[in-house]
Amino acid sequence: MLRSLTCLSTAGLVAGKIYFSETFSDGWEDRWTVSQWKKDEGTDGKWKLAAGKWFNDEKEDAGIQTAEDSKFFGISAGFDSFSNEK
Repeated sequence: MLRSLTCLSTAGLVAGKIYFSETFSDGWEDRWTVSQWKKDEGTDGKWKLAAGKWFNDEKEDAGIQTAEDSKFFGISAGFDSFSNEK
C-alpha cells in the first residue's frame, strides 16, 4: 500500500520533452532526405507511406515503410539540436 502511494505521488514529478515527432502528414517527403547511396548502382530502395496490416485509423496511423525487397535503404530527417548536459 505504501509503495503504491509513493509511486502515485511521484508520478506528477516526471516530465519529458519531445525532441522529435513526425505524423507523416502531407508533405512528409519534403521533410525527409532520402539517401543517394547506391543510387548509381540502381540498388537503392524506395519508400512508401502506408498504415501497415493492422491499424485503427488508416490516415492517422500511417508511416513510411520500405516498398521493395533486397534493396539498400537510407533516410533521415532534421531536428533541432539539443544537449543532455545541464
